[in-house]
Amino acid sequence: MSEPLENAALAAALTWAEQGWPVLPLGANGKLPAIPNAHAKNDPQRGKCRGECGRLGHGVLDASRDPAKIRAMFAGRPDANVGGATTGRLVVDIDYQHDGIRVDSLPGTRTHLSGRGNGNEHLCYRPGGSLGQTLGQGKLAQGVDLKAGPAAYVVLPGSTHAETGKPYTIADESVAEHIVSDDEIRAIWADYGAKLPGATSETPSYDLPAGGVRLGGSNTVELLSKPPERGSGQTNDWLTKVAGHYANLYRGKRDLYLLHVRQAAALVDPNYEDTEKVLESVWSIEQTKSAPVDERKQRIAERVEAKLIEHEAKALFARTLAELEPADPFDAGSLAEILARPDSTRFRVDGLILSEGFTTVVAARKTGKTTFNLNLADSLLSGRDFLGRFPVEPVTGRIALLNFEVAAKQVAHWANLVGVDPERFDIVTLRGRRNPLLHPQDRADLAEYLRDRQVEFLFVDPLSRAFYGDNANDNTQMQRFLSDLDTFARSEVGASDVVLNVHAGWNADRSRGASATEDHPDSIIWLKPGDREKGDKSTYIEAKGRDVDVEEMQLAFDPTTYRLSLTGEGSRREVKRVQKQGDLEPQILRIVAAEPGINTQGVTGALRDAKARFQKGDETTALGAMFNGGRIGKRKGRYNATLWYPAGHPEAETKTSLAGMGEEEF
Repeated sequence: MSEPLENAALAAALTWAEQGWPVLPLGANGKLPAIPNAHAKNDPQRGKCRGECGRLGHGVLDASRDPAKIRAMFAGRPDANVGGATTGRLVVDIDYQHDGIRVDSLPGTRTHLSGRGNGNEHLCYRPGGSLGQTLGQGKLAQGVDLKAGPAAYVVLPGSTHAETGKPYTIADESVAEHIVSDDEIRAIWADYGAKLPGATSETPSYDLPAGGVRLGGSNTVELLSKPPERGSGQTNDWLTKVAGHYANLYRGKRDLYLLHVRQAAALVDPNYEDTEKVLESVWSIEQTKSAPVDERKQRIAERVEAKLIEHEAKALFARTLAELEPADPFDAGSLAEILARPDSTRFRVDGLILSEGFTTVVAARKTGKTTFNLNLADSLLSGRDFLGRFPVEPVTGRIALLNFEVAAKQVAHWANLVGVDPERFDIVTLRGRRNPLLHPQDRADLAEYLRDRQVEFLFVDPLSRAFYGDNANDNTQMQRFLSDLDTFARSEVGASDVVLNVHAGWNADRSRGASATEDHPDSIIWLKPGDREKGDKSTYIEAKGRDVDVEEMQLAFDPTTYRLSLTGEGSRREVKRVQKQGDLEPQILRIVAAEPGINTQGVTGALRDAKARFQKGDETTALGAMFNGGRIGKRKGRYNATLWYPAGHPEAETKTSLAGMGEEEF
């Protein structure tokens, strides 16, 4: 049974998991894991087990992106904070109240702000080089810590601070996580005066020296040579420091660790009541830290071996699957053989969308991409020219819309207004559910449904919701997704054509995110807004691609039928020019009527005196258009200057207007 919707912590955790963060529940308003330790104090596996027992309760090692496991961890914990393991991330934690500073070499990146409210921040990076992959948690400087790798975690935004009760927040959601290079890491560490990993130390001897207590490094020698007085109140702090040194020295030898710390504790008080508590606490903390260099090499070798085994298993699985489900033969042949094939239509929509193509519709906000899709679907099902101009090759099967964004009833209402064939148009609404392209069973079920419906043409709306990668700005991830979407549509569903809606960037002239969104498609259709501030509420269409070159043109929208058509008015620039001319014309008529015979320079000066808004040349263009339309007259004056008059003035030439033709007749 799934967790009720009122579990806000679960909802937040699932959202962060979709963004690539392995998550775990933390205590309400707290920073410590909420799930109790899976091993009791007397359990020999306590501090050793890293989750092999299969139970929850191993701190950050519980963190996961698996929705089922997340639901189990957050069940009954609606007030939990959400922790995020720093797997595949480097998080620089700056505490300004502890004298932390932000050095100039830190690149701008996604920043999380503490709920403390004093500006403390987590700078979230993605390691881009081999050096960044080796880093683990540690201290860079006073008040500046590094959280990195699967053994560390941070409190994620949406959680609340223990002292203030205020939420952790994201400074600017539009800023992506910066991929930090090895050179940038070296510069950061240098500015903080921190030491990068890589220095190796001699393998320690595990033989006990004379006296029974191994002293370790110089710090340990100093601590053991000056134990605190019994009952002074300093025993716990002293023993914690000693235990920290031994936990690091013997991190793979728990029995030696226990022996040395207990013998050290006996130097102060053989019966100290908190000895075992300190032992367990320090050992657990040490086990979550990054492994030393020598142990790290061993773990790397083991992971390489595991990945090789996984690779071989995938290859064997692919061969076995190919035998069970043979793929379609390759579409291959010589040029002569391919030219000899029966002629097929090159365009699904003539001059706009290639047949059997992949098309993206890049649309700015509120430019009507869904309406555009529905008009296209209507033309493809009915055979009517698209936008009243582009002939189409009608589909013989069905059309489906994978709708990730709009409520099903709303899309159905719009489609009905357009007049889309209700028996051959399918709407699959995926808003508010998990992405079926990411989950194998959901994907198989969806493909089977669309295949059984004999879907020939597939719309996907929009890319931002369908994309299942971690970073939409990453070209590698985006190209992998687009190729996978092609495979899903053509090989798994059996569709021949794909249209993918993409949100435009801020200037509406290119798509958001990675450039692969514009490299992959056969053709790109842009829907661009007019100058809303100047009153132009129109949408404009432009298309480019393989054998596709449609210059920018204005679209007309009928709000009663939701149908689109071309106005013939041309681009936004041309429409703006006509609008400027229309704005100037009434003022020019008044100026010419007040002073017949005024020259062009005089008209310009009078317009400026009247505070008219125009650029140089707009007035001469308007004068020429008004003369050609018979709305004013002109004649040549002294020094060949052009003098302007009201239409029909006896001293001027006036062209004959198209009189007698009403607008409907024209």
